[in-house]
Amino acid sequence: MTKVFFGCSMMGGFPNVNQNSLRKVMDSVEELGYSLVSRHQTNPFFQKDEVGMTFQQIHDRDYEWLLEGEICIFEISNPSLGVGAELSTAISLGKPVLCLFQRQVSTSVSAFILGKEGSKYVPGIFQCKTYASIEEAKEIIKNFVESQFS
Repeated sequence: MTKVFFGCSMMGGFPNVNQNSLRKVMDSVEELGYSLVSRHQTNPFFQKDEVGMTFQQIHDRDYEWLLEGEICIFEISNPSLGVGAELSTAISLGKPVLCLFQRQVSTSVSAFILGKEGSKYVPGIFQCKTYASIEEAKEIIKNFVESQFS
């Protein structure tokens, strides 16, 4: 079973895509038969759950999840410094990376992140795709994962 690291905004909030919609994207990953190594982001009490953790514990836990994932998928519709750091780490680790974002926010997504696709400085697989529905996101995820293992 393919292991997927999933990243999305947490502390940056959910101004463009709410937690319920993000949960549906994660559900799609599991419905396709892949295993999520990280799923805490859509827990409505994630801040309460992490209150007893140090910054280093949170970093190291997430880093271990990045190591465990065979593929990394990031939902980047909501701006997040942490997600930017995680996707850069995933690239450094040589993981295939897929960034998804909702079509209606495409003009506000970071140009630096979008520019990684096809950049001569980004080794490995890096793709950014827009979606308008959960069904479309699911199809993009399926095609991306299958392309890595065919």
